[in-house]
Amino acid sequence: MRIIAGRFKGTRLPAPRGKAVRPTTEKVREAVFDALGPVVEGSRVLELFAGTGAFGLEALSREAEFVVFVEKDKKLTGTLAETINLLKVEDRSLILTMSVAQALKRLAADGDRFSIIALDPPYGTDLIERVVNDPAFKSVLDPEGLVIVERDVHVSEPEYPVFFRKHFRRQYGGTLVEMFHLHTMSAEF
Repeated sequence: MRIIAGRFKGTRLPAPRGKAVRPTTEKVREAVFDALGPVVEGSRVLELFAGTGAFGLEALSREAEFVVFVEKDKKLTGTLAETINLLKVEDRSLILTMSVAQALKRLAADGDRFSIIALDPPYGTDLIERVVNDPAFKSVLDPEGLVIVERDVHVSEPEYPVFFRKHFRRQYGGTLVEMFHLHTMSAEF
């Protein structure tokens, strides 16, 4: 697994062994970042269920301004911290070693906003639906922001908030990637 493009192109990322973590493949990341285009430059990115941090590291390589990685597994965040130090992007990133629900509450309380939020929770859970319907989630998403969801193609579609509008949907093997933006600025939960 490596960074595909940008400043750190070709940098190999450590890939943990076992089935607990399912890193996004290079092919899927490339397709997502191609779809995002220049939106990444200067963006504030929130990567939920970060795992290896491949999405956020790719965003930093493509000149995202700042990335917050949320991952509750201390072993994974330790490895991610090492990678961030190796790339010398400590000043452009933050790792929150806690649950997504805790992180969203903290970020909302701090008034943080993100132009891109990526979530790729463990397959076979209801975490997508729980996260995107959490009031703190909407409060940390910039009104012009994008939400990127990676999920198992074989699972029924989560119940997304009414203010989500899908503008990208692609299947890559057993993986489905969807991108959403907010329908209206005044939409409420």
